[in-house]
Amino acid sequence: MMERGGVFVTTPRSEGAERMPESDDGQERGIRIKGWEIKSRHSSIADSETIDTYEAQLQTKHLPELLFSSAGLDLKHVQSQVHVCFTAFEALRSWKLHPLPPIQVRVSRDWQQSRIQDIQDLGVKPMDYDWTFTTPYAGHVFREGYPPEESVWRDTSLGIDRELLMRRDPILFYDEFDLFESELDDHGMCKLTLKMRVMPTCWYVLARYWLRVDDVLVRCYDTRVFCALGDEAGSGARVIREVKQCEASLEALSRMGPNASINAHSDPEKTAQFFESIAPSGMGYFKVQELQL
Repeated sequence: MMERGGVFVTTPRSEGAERMPESDDGQERGIRIKGWEIKSRHSSIADSETIDTYEAQLQTKHLPELLFSSAGLDLKHVQSQVHVCFTAFEALRSWKLHPLPPIQVRVSRDWQQSRIQDIQDLGVKPMDYDWTFTTPYAGHVFREGYPPEESVWRDTSLGIDRELLMRRDPILFYDEFDLFESELDDHGMCKLTLKMRVMPTCWYVLARYWLRVDDVLVRCYDTRVFCALGDEAGSGARVIREVKQCEASLEALSRMGPNASINAHSDPEKTAQFFESIAPSGMGYFKVQELQL
């Protein structure tokens, strides 16, 4: 058992797997199993130099308060040299490439309504960026020696094998950590979290962007990536990705009763369970894709 971060819950070698060497700084660890090399990396909060680099590359002066710039997951299919990855930078790049209209908090909306003439006279400019850092990022794929390709994913009706995923197989490797987090100037909270586990029969990743804007809305974007493990070489592997994007306004929540109020959404797990309970496929966007290797 490791003290922090990634955990080998049982001895991988007993299940035909092998621990990968830990990095010198103790932040990166992983496992080899049936044609896959799976690594997770933790990160301290980004320093000022890294923040300057991110701002320059993303062309923004706005970043989450807590940015874990080196954290991420890398799931490499050895035979094809294809990597399925999750990183903080690519998540924020997706936020910049797919901007949503900025959300207005209630106190700001009330203030503006009471001072319309003052705002016009002073020429106050409205906020022009999505300060919630909402990202549709669902991981990225690249083959060594080639640029990243989103087009490798194909629509499918297969879905994740939940029966296999829910079996009581031993967990060989588990990890959970954030890519970024922000308290949104005390108007709520957002965070992007990764969870992953490896069993003898499959591996599974959950990437969750969660947002709560007090008195306004809740939002939950879940990406689930799953692969059933076959032969030792990992040939013919099929990776399934499910993307679900849900949100609800305070007004909509108030119509669903006190248990659905925005105060009930104090953590991402409660929000995810809420959306799952009112509609199995979520309120909003749902898509299933596959990647054949």
